[in-house]
Amino acid sequence: MKKIIILLFLFLISLPVSFAQTEEYAADDILNLYFQTIGQDKLLKTNTYVTKGKLLNGKTEIPFISYNKRLMSYRLEAEVNGMKIISAFNGVSGWTINPITGSSDPQFMTSDEAERSKLQADYNGMFYNYADKGYKVEFIDKDYVGFVEVYILKLTTPDEDEITAYIDTENNVMLKSSSYVTIEDTVAEMEMYFSQHRFVDDILFPYSVETKVNGKTEMKMMVEQI
Repeated sequence: MKKIIILLFLFLISLPVSFAQTEEYAADDILNLYFQTIGQDKLLKTNTYVTKGKLLNGKTEIPFISYNKRLMSYRLEAEVNGMKIISAFNGVSGWTINPITGSSDPQFMTSDEAERSKLQADYNGMFYNYADKGYKVEFIDKDYVGFVEVYILKLTTPDEDEITAYIDTENNVMLKSSSYVTIEDTVAEMEMYFSQHRFVDDILFPYSVETKVNGKTEMKMMVEQI
């Protein structure tokens, strides 16, 4: 259960191009289509949003509510076995209260955890204005997620963290992302599969997110309201 909670916070602290150009320019073309599809211009006009739902792990259901605020702030509340878990980040530092560990004292994020939270908590999305943030994005190749053809883009931070995005070539929505994370001192590959996309005030959100660690499904997030 402890592992599941760690993964929960990793996620929630949560798309016809000519390639006869440079990889950087092709990547920008793909991202521009993605931004148009998800309603990025509408998202830029908002300052906060609230997400309610539950996480499924086998027969276990974990209700949660998250509050996101521009530019990189969030607060997440979840309930497990009657115990309330809270995690918060203000764009610079963060902390978590997790009674499951046996303590109700706030545990502050390490510098590495805070840096990763900046990626996950980015209100506009880590790919938006990526160059201004010091990130690099490159087009890697085409491939398939299931039976759907996708563009593969890789984002690299100044600290050499890498996140790979898989964007549907026809519908311009993100179907998957992958990265390597450290869980309990072990490096693991984390994949997230996005589906059941719906518009909320002309902004597209995935209402189902399946998380796999080293190829094994660890949990599924079902959004009920945004």
